[in-house]
Amino acid sequence: MFRRSGRELSFTSNNSPTERKLPFLPGYTFDDKFLNEKHHKSHLFEYKNGIPIVYDFDVPEEVDFLYSQTEKLSEQLKATNELYNTSFKGQETASREPKWLSLEKKVLRFYAYFKEGVHESPVEQSRIRKCVIFYYLEDDTMHISEPKQDNSGIPQGALVKRHRFPRATNDGNGPYYKMEDLNVGREVSVYGKTFRIVDCDSFSRQFLESVGIEVPDAEPYPGDQYSQNRDELKKSMNPFIKLNPMDQDFKKYLEYSFKGKRTNPSKVEKLATQKFLQFDRQVLRFYCVWDDRDSLYGDRRFFVLEYYLSDDTVKVSEVLPANSGYDPFPVFIKRQRVPKPKGSNEPTKYYDDTDFCIGRQVDVFSKLFFIYDCDEFTRQYYNEKYGITDLSPIEIKDSPKMPVSIDAPPYNGFGDEEDSLGSWKYLVIKPPKKDVKKYIENDKKQLRFGAVLDTDQPEDKGRRFILTYYTSDDTLSIFEPIQRNSGIIGGKFLQRSRVKGKDGNYYKPQDLYVGAKISINDHIFLLSETDEYTVKYMEDHPTQFEKADFNQVIKRMRDHITERNLGLRHAFRFIDTDRSGKISLDELRGLINRLEIKISEQEMITLMRHFDSNNDGYLDYNEFVYTMFPTDFSGELDVPQRKLDSNISVEPQKYVEAQKKENQETKSLLAFKIFMEKISNRRLLFQDTFRIIADKSPDGMVGEPEFVKAIRDYLHMDFNDEQVKFLADRFFPTNKKRISYLDFIKIVEGTSTWSYLQKHNNFMHVKQ
Repeated sequence: MFRRSGRELSFTSNNSPTERKLPFLPGYTFDDKFLNEKHHKSHLFEYKNGIPIVYDFDVPEEVDFLYSQTEKLSEQLKATNELYNTSFKGQETASREPKWLSLEKKVLRFYAYFKEGVHESPVEQSRIRKCVIFYYLEDDTMHISEPKQDNSGIPQGALVKRHRFPRATNDGNGPYYKMEDLNVGREVSVYGKTFRIVDCDSFSRQFLESVGIEVPDAEPYPGDQYSQNRDELKKSMNPFIKLNPMDQDFKKYLEYSFKGKRTNPSKVEKLATQKFLQFDRQVLRFYCVWDDRDSLYGDRRFFVLEYYLSDDTVKVSEVLPANSGYDPFPVFIKRQRVPKPKGSNEPTKYYDDTDFCIGRQVDVFSKLFFIYDCDEFTRQYYNEKYGITDLSPIEIKDSPKMPVSIDAPPYNGFGDEEDSLGSWKYLVIKPPKKDVKKYIENDKKQLRFGAVLDTDQPEDKGRRFILTYYTSDDTLSIFEPIQRNSGIIGGKFLQRSRVKGKDGNYYKPQDLYVGAKISINDHIFLLSETDEYTVKYMEDHPTQFEKADFNQVIKRMRDHITERNLGLRHAFRFIDTDRSGKISLDELRGLINRLEIKISEQEMITLMRHFDSNNDGYLDYNEFVYTMFPTDFSGELDVPQRKLDSNISVEPQKYVEAQKKENQETKSLLAFKIFMEKISNRRLLFQDTFRIIADKSPDGMVGEPEFVKAIRDYLHMDFNDEQVKFLADRFFPTNKKRISYLDFIKIVEGTSTWSYLQKHNNFMHVKQ
C-alpha cells in the first residue's frame, strides 16, 4: 500500500517482490498514467494573469523563464498603477482595486541603423541604412522595417518578419531578446547584422520609464558619403533655370514617364490640351476616290478620309470590294498631320477642317483624292460652324461590268449532291450545314403514300410501292412489298435521299398528294392512296398543303360554279335518282365531272371527310349547298334556304320504299359496327384466317366467296345473309371483286384511300 497525491491506492507497489499480492503477469500491473488526477486534453494557448501565453512543452525551462519575466512585468505595471492612483487621485482611489493595464496591441518602436559595405562604387565605401525596430509586448515578438527612400535603387520595406529574435550569443539572459535588451544607445545583432538604436517614439519612452528603465537622449544618425552628395545636389538644383532644347525634351520624357503630366506646360501645349478635351472623339468622315487609271495597271479605288478635330490629324483607309485582288491592308495612310503641297522656299502648312469639302480634290502625299460624300455628323458640323448647307453627294459612275455567270458542274454521282458542290464552292471542303431545329421539330414525322407505276408495260402494272417522305430533312424512300407469284423480288426500291423532279428542284411535302404523279429516276409514280396519319397531318397544315385546305377547295368550286352559271340543283337531282337528298362519293365525283370542275383525288378526300359528318358514306345535299353558298351570298343559288326534303314531291309508295331502304342500311351499318368490334378483339385470329384463305385460293387473292366462307366456317360470326352481303359489298367494290390479302387488310383497317374505294373509306373509321 502506498499513497500518491493524497489518495491511498488499493494495490501494493511492484518494486517490492515480497510485498506483492498480485502475480507479476500481463494484465496485473498498472502504469503510472492511470494514477494521474488530471485527464483533460492538453493545449498550447492559456491565459495567466490576463496575459495570453503559450505552453511550449518542448522547451519547459524557457517557458518557465518567460513566465517569470511576464509575472515580473505584470507586478511592475500594477505597482506603477497603484503609485499613479495614490499620487494623483487621493486616498479613496488608492483603496480601490487598480485597473488592469492590458498589453494587447502595445508596441514599442525604436529607430536604428546599420552599416552596409559598398564595394562597387569608387565614391563611397559604406552606406548608412535607417530602420525601425518594433517590439510587441503581448508575445515578445519583433520585426524590423526599412522606410522607402526616393531613387535609392534598393528594395526596401520589411527586412525581418515578425517573430522572436534569437540572441547571437547565449549570455545567460535567455535565448531570445527581451524588452530590457532594447534601449537608446544599445546595439542588437540580428542574423549577422548589427543594429544601433539611436531613438524611440514618445510612447516607448514613457512606457520604459514607467517600468523603471531609464532611457537616454536621442543620438544623431551618422553621415555617409552618398547622403552628403545627395544633399549637396538638391541644394544646387534650380527649378527655374532655362534648359537647352535637348534637355527640355528629356525633361518632358522624364516627367511623363514618372508622373504622367507636365509640371510647367507651355502655352501651345495648354491650347492643344484644351482642344483635345473639347473635340475628343469627334471625327469628320469623308468618302473619296482615287482615279489612277492613267498609269499602268491603275484602277479607280475608293477610300474613307477621317479628319480628327482633337489634334488636326488625318487617316486614310481603303474600302476594298469583294474579290478586288488588292492586299487587305487596314490603313492606307496612318494617322498623322498631313502637309499641304508647297514650293521650295515656302513654310510648311498642314491641312485643317477648312480644306475639306464635297467636290474638292485633296493632295495627300502626291495622291489626288476626290471627295464625293460625307457622313451626317460632318454635314451637321459644317452647318453649325461655317453655315454650309449644300453638301449633297456626287454620284460616281463606273463603267458597267459584264456579269459573270458561273454554273455549277454537273453531279458526278459520288455521295450526295450537296457534298459534291462543297468541293466546288469552297477551297477548303466543308460539310453541308443541316437545319438542326427543323430536324428536332419534325423528327419521326413521316408521310406515307401508296404508289403504282404509270406505265404501259404489262409486267409493271401490278406492282405496288410504299413511298415515305421524311419531313425532318426532306428525303424520301420507296419500298416495294413482296407479292406472291409476281415474279419480281420486292424490297428497297430507292434508298433514302433527296430527289429532284423534272424541273430541277427537290421534292417538297406539298408536291405529294393522292393523285399526284412524280418522276423518280425516269419512273413515273402515281400516288394512289395514303394513310390516316398523313391525311391528318396535311389537314393540320393547310397553308403548306393547299389540296387539304377545305376553304381553298370550296372557294375554287364556288368561283367555278358562279362564273359559268351552272345548275347545281339540276345536276344534283340528275345524280340523285332515288330522290333521297344524299349521294355517295362516286356520285359526288360524277356531279363534279358533270359540272366540269377539275379537282384531284386528294381534294375529293378533303370534301368527303368534311361533309360526311355522321360517317355513313353519303353526302347531304343541303349541307353541301349551304357550305358552298352561305346565306349572305348575293348570287343566284338555285336552291331553297330550307330542307330539301320539304320541297321534293315524292309519291307514298316510293316514300315507303325509301324508308325500308333506309332501315335496311341502318341494320347493315349496325352489323358493320359489330363486325369491326369482333375483329378488333380477335385481330390476330382474323389476320391468320384470311391469310390461310388467300393461300388456298387458286390466284392467291381474296374475293366475296372467300370472305363469306371465312365468316361462316372459320370465324363463326352470327350474321344473316343480308348483313353478310352488305359487308361483302362494302369490302369488295364493283370494279374490283378480287384483291390481294394486304389490300384487303388495309381496307378493313381503314388505311387504304384508293380512288375506287373512296365511297367505302368512311365506313372504316366507325368509332369502336
